[in-house]
This record gives sequence, structure tokens and C-alpha cells, in this order.
Amino acid sequence: MSSVYLDHAAATPLRPEVGEVVTRVSAEAYGNPSSVHGPGRTARALLEEARERVARALDVSPDEVRFVRGGTESINLAILGRFALARAEGRGDPLFVRSAVEHSAVREALDELASLGARVETLPLQSDGTIDLEEVDLVLDASPELVSVQWVNQETGIVLPVPEIADRCHAAGVVLHVDAVQAVGRVKVDPDRTPLNLMSLSAHKLGGPRAMGVLVVRAGTELRPILFGGGQEGGIRPGTEDVAGAVGTALALELALQEREPEALRLSSLRDRLQVGLSGTIEGMRVHGASAPRAPHILSIGVPGLPRDLLPGALDLEGIAISAGSACRSGSTTASPVLRALFGDAAEEIAPVRFSLGRTTTSGDIDAALNTVPRVVERMQALGVGA
Repeated sequence: MSSVYLDHAAATPLRPEVGEVVTRVSAEAYGNPSSVHGPGRTARALLEEARERVARALDVSPDEVRFVRGGTESINLAILGRFALARAEGRGDPLFVRSAVEHSAVREALDELASLGARVETLPLQSDGTIDLEEVDLVLDASPELVSVQWVNQETGIVLPVPEIADRCHAAGVVLHVDAVQAVGRVKVDPDRTPLNLMSLSAHKLGGPRAMGVLVVRAGTELRPILFGGGQEGGIRPGTEDVAGAVGTALALELALQEREPEALRLSSLRDRLQVGLSGTIEGMRVHGASAPRAPHILSIGVPGLPRDLLPGALDLEGIAISAGSACRSGSTTASPVLRALFGDAAEEIAPVRFSLGRTTTSGDIDAALNTVPRVVERMQALGVGA
């Protein structure tokens, strides 16, 4: 069993203080927030207090905060909700735009829309892995229904130029959705100063409860629901709200933002030490996104000459928990769309490894990784694994 956990981009450990408040609220606020009796009003008050806390943390209005069931649902609601709106208003073949490195929640949602008649275009990358802003200008001339880009790439840690894209979309009158799941609490995210329309985040990436997410819907941005059965969450997300989850999400977000700056410095120092140490001991190692701005918590490398799917299991046996990339692609034996966008066919020739750090990561964890990873790689290469 792994004793060193370096997969925080997949899921973070629940913060003890968040677990305590979720347990307490679950016991105390058992009423349905839509009910008018006393227990219902108690639940409603806690729910709306959590909404106000999230809004205050993100510097948006409480009316712009919608609680949903995780980051994937938040992303799907933003994308499919705009498609439903376009269809309702008679735009039968609306144009949607994504970057070449989007999370599968964005990529597969748009693939589904393409099968339903939408047009989907992909923004190409610059050589460093970020988005070419000139290409953004070109695609905006076609008046897309929605542009969806992530703030931080979940596999490489590359920080995409969201503020610049937001300015361009705003000037063109185009709705922008931002996947901020890996960004909030790690890099500076300011939706009040960045003119985005929709923003998705996930609680369990911040030490919060599983299956809780937020969709920020800025004032004036229209969406249609993709689920039906009630008028909760401003009419776009029906279903009885998870009050304890909302309160836990608010607390996790507040704590993550309070700690962001010192944690960013600490984690970037640990990441850089890990990168330098591994580069000096693994021959031919490639650092993904090395020339681009990167978030402090992710180090993605490529190891030549090994099967792409064996290192995570081999390291797990040595007590090191890492991943080969996004957890949503666990078990895949082909290069991810992100790495193929960055390296083309050459992406198939390396074994990807993603180390992602978090609040519980220590200097000792980095020492353990530096002592273990090169040894495991050398052993696999000596045995001719992948030859």
C-alpha cells in the first residue's frame, strides 16, 4: 500500500475540519431546504450561508453561485446548457470552441454535441503548450456560442492565458466558460476582474467533500437546464441540495484561498527539487510544459523506453502513489489527447508520470520519491521491460 501520496490532482485528502463540519451539518440540517417547516428553514439558512461564503471567497454575487454534483457536472451543465439554449432559440448548428488540451469532461461533452449537429473547433497550441491568441481572434470572428478553456491543465500543470482570452471573448460578445478545477487555490483566480461568464470548480480538489462542485454563472449569462424535476439552484440544477456538502465546500474553498500564496511557494519549491533530482538521475527524461508557466502543484515527466502504463503500478508497490496523467484516463494504454497535442506521435514513445503535490505533501515525501523513482525506472529498463 502506498505511503507517499503524490496524486493530489486526482483527489485531495479530506481536510479534518471540513470532515467535522460535514458530519455535524449532516446530523443537524436533515430537513429539505425547499420545505417551509422549521427543519427545512434551518437547512435553507445553512445552504444560503454557504452560498454567500463561496461568493465572498470568489468575489462574485451569491446569485451567481450554483451548487452541483462535482466538477464534471459543472462543466457539462455549462456546455450542454448553452447548447440547449441555442437549440431553443433556433440556432441549429451552433459553434463551440475548445483548446487542444481540455479535460475529458469538456472534450467528450463537445464530442457529443458534434454528434447532435453542433460545430466544434479546437484551438491549436503554441510550441510551449499554451494557446495561440491569434487563433483565438480568428475563431471569435465566427461568433461561437461558447468558448471553453481550462485555467490549469490537469496533466502538465501548464497555466493557460485565461485573462487574455477572457478579454478577447468579452470584447467580441462571446460567452466564455473556464474550467478552474485545477486552478482555484493553486494560482490566482479572480472572476470579478477576469470577464468570464461561466466557471467550474470541484470541492474534492481542495480538501473538500467528494461529489460537490460549483458552477459560477455570471449575471446576464443564460443557460438551460440539462436535468429536470425541480427549480433548485436558480432553475438550472434540479434536485434536493446537499446542504452539508455545500457547507463543507465553502469551508474548503475559504481555507484553500487563505493558504494559497504561502502554499504556492512551498509546493513550487518541492516540485522544483523533485524535477531537478529526477532530471539528474533518469536519462532522457522529458519535463512536460517546462517552457510554459506552470501551476505549483504538478510535475509531469516522460520516461523513454518504457510501456506507458506500468510505472504507476510499479511505484505503488514501492509505496509511491502517482498517476500517468488524468485519473479519468486510468488504464489507458495510448497517449492522452493532451500529450498528443503537445508532442504528436512522439507522445507514444514515452511513459508519462504525473506527480501532483498538495497540503499534506512533505519534504520527506519528495526524498522518498527521489530515492525510489530512479531505482524503479533503472530496474525496469535493466529487465528490458518495453524492449
